[in-house]
Amino acid sequence: MGAFKSAVITTKGQALLAKVVAGTCKLEFTKIAVSENTLSGDLASKTGIGTVKQSEKVASVVRQNGANVKVSASFSNETLGAGYYVRNIGLYATDPSDGEILYSISVADESEATADWMPPFNGIGVSSLLVDLVTAVSNASSVEVTVDPSAGATVAQITNLQEQINDVRTFVGYEQDDVYGVEVDFVNKKFTRLAGAENMTAGDDFSALTPWGGRKRCILTNEGVVLAYRGETGYTEAGATTQAITVGDTEYPSGTKVQVMVEQPIFYVKTVSVSGAAANSGRGKQYSKARYYISPTPKTGFKPVGGFKDANGNLQDKIYLAAYEGCVYDSSAGTYCKDDTLVADFATDMLSSIASAKPASGLSQVLTRANARKMANNRGTGWQLSNIFSLSATQWLILVEYASFDAQSKIGKGVSTFTDDGTTNMSVITGATAGVGNGSGIPDGGTDGQCSVSYRGEENLWGNIWTWLDGINIYNTATESTVYVKEFGTMADDTADGYTALGFSAKNGSGYISAFGIDEDLAEVFIPVALAGSSTLPVGDYFWNAYTGWRVARLGGGWDYGSVCGAWCLYWNGASSNRYRYVGGRLLYVPQTSVAA
Repeated sequence: MGAFKSAVITTKGQALLAKVVAGTCKLEFTKIAVSENTLSGDLASKTGIGTVKQSEKVASVVRQNGANVKVSASFSNETLGAGYYVRNIGLYATDPSDGEILYSISVADESEATADWMPPFNGIGVSSLLVDLVTAVSNASSVEVTVDPSAGATVAQITNLQEQINDVRTFVGYEQDDVYGVEVDFVNKKFTRLAGAENMTAGDDFSALTPWGGRKRCILTNEGVVLAYRGETGYTEAGATTQAITVGDTEYPSGTKVQVMVEQPIFYVKTVSVSGAAANSGRGKQYSKARYYISPTPKTGFKPVGGFKDANGNLQDKIYLAAYEGCVYDSSAGTYCKDDTLVADFATDMLSSIASAKPASGLSQVLTRANARKMANNRGTGWQLSNIFSLSATQWLILVEYASFDAQSKIGKGVSTFTDDGTTNMSVITGATAGVGNGSGIPDGGTDGQCSVSYRGEENLWGNIWTWLDGINIYNTATESTVYVKEFGTMADDTADGYTALGFSAKNGSGYISAFGIDEDLAEVFIPVALAGSSTLPVGDYFWNAYTGWRVARLGGGWDYGSVCGAWCLYWNGASSNRYRYVGGRLLYVPQTSVAA
C-alpha cells in the first residue's frame, strides 16, 4: 500500500465548501481521477492533476463524523494498455457556478517508497485499485489507497450502496420531499427551511402531515382507551362522559372518568451538526449551526423522537400528551378539585387533565415533583408525569413548523403579563382554547399575554403556571452542571442511578439561551450550554441554573414572567423538596401494548 500525503483542498474546493456551509448548494462528488505526473508548487491553486491515466465515477460516499466523509471509487486495469505509477489522486465535485471542479489533490509520499504501480492488463488476471478518500472541511485530510489484485467491488459494497448514499445526506442535506427540516445558524441567528419544508408555511401546510396533523384531542379512560376524538359524538372536556359510548365490543357507561389528552403519532428525527464549537459551559461541544430533520416514517440515519417507549423500553406508535395543566381528582370523594383548595392524598388522588379547572399548585399542599409524579402514576399503568423526552416531541414539531424556537412570537405569549399578587395561585382556569381545538394560537377575542395559548391541542405549555418536568436530574458543582436523563422506567429524584449522563455540561448561571449542547446519542433533547441570546433570538427563552447540589427541572414560565416564557424555558434552581404556589404538573400517557414498526 502506497503512502500519501495529506489531501489539499483546492481554492475552488474551498469556495464550494463555503457555498455548502452557507446552505446555497449541496456537496456532490462526481469522480476520482489518477495521474503519474510529478506535481510541485502550490497544490491548492491547481485546477487539474496533469495527464489523467484513469478516471472513475464515485461509487460511494459515507459520512465518517460531523465533518468528514469517505469517498470511494474502484479502478480496473482490464482496458489498460500501459501501466503507470499512482502519484496523484484528484477528487472532483460539481460547483453550481463553475461546473465540475477539482475539489482536492492527494500526492504520493515517495520519500521512503516508490509510488504504487498499476500494471497493464496481461490478458489473464485483472488488477483493481480501490481508492478511499477521507476528506474534511479543511486541508487536514487523509488518504488510504489499496491495490486488490483479485476483484472490484464486493457484494457487501453493492448492497450497502444506498445506505451509504442515505448516510452522506446527513452531511450535505436531505432533498426528499417526505423529510422536513430547518437549519439553525445559532451564531448569525438565521433559520432556513430545508427539504420538503422549503416552501411550506406554518399551519395548513403542516396539518396535511401525520406528525402535525395527526395530533388531535381525545378523551382517554384510565385504561388508555380512546372513547372519542374532538368533534365526535360523546366527546367532552368535563372529565366524565355524559352518555354511553361503545368502543369495539365494550360499552362505557355515562359517567366514565376520562382525561382530555392529545394523541401524538410517532415520528423520526435527525440532527446534523454543520458546525460546532467548544461548549460555553466548559465541557463538551455546542451547535454553532445545525440541521433538524423530521420524517413521518422510519429512514436510514433517523431515530424515533423521544418519549415513545413504554415501561419496558418497547417503542409505541403513539403517546398521549395532556391537553391541560393538571388539577387533582379526589379519589375518596369521587370529584375533581377545580379551585386548588384540596390538600391531596398523594397515595390515592390523581393528577388530571380536564377543562374548567384551576391548575393544582403547591399553595395548599406539598406538591413537589415527586408528589406530582405519584398522583400521575396513581391513574394507572402507563400514566406518568410529563418528562424531558415527551416534551422534546412537541419542541421538534414547533421548531420545524415555524422555523423558530420563539413560540411566544409565532403562536402566542400565553398567560405571562399579569402582575403577581405575591400570595395566591393566579393561574387562569383551563379550557379557554377549547375552541382552538387541534389548531394553534389564542382564543378569538383574547388579549395576547393575558389569555391561554395552545399548540396543536396542548394548552399553556408555556405561561400561566410552571409545570414539573420529569426524566431529568441535575447535579451542580461550582464549575460544572451534569445532566442525567431517563426516557422510560421508574423515575426518581436526586439520583444518577438508571439515568444517562449527557456528554456535556449545562450552563451554570441564568440568561436567554443562545446554544444547545451536542450529544450524538441523545440529540433529540435540547439542553442549554450558552446564555448570550435575547428575548427573541436565537431561541428567545430563558434558563436558570445557579445553585449547587441536586436540582429538579420545571418548564414554561408563569403568569408574570413575560418574555422569558416559552417551550424551551427551563428553571433548574429548585430542589426536589421544594413546593411553590406557581408550579403544577402535566399528565402523560404511554400505551403499553401497541408496538411501532
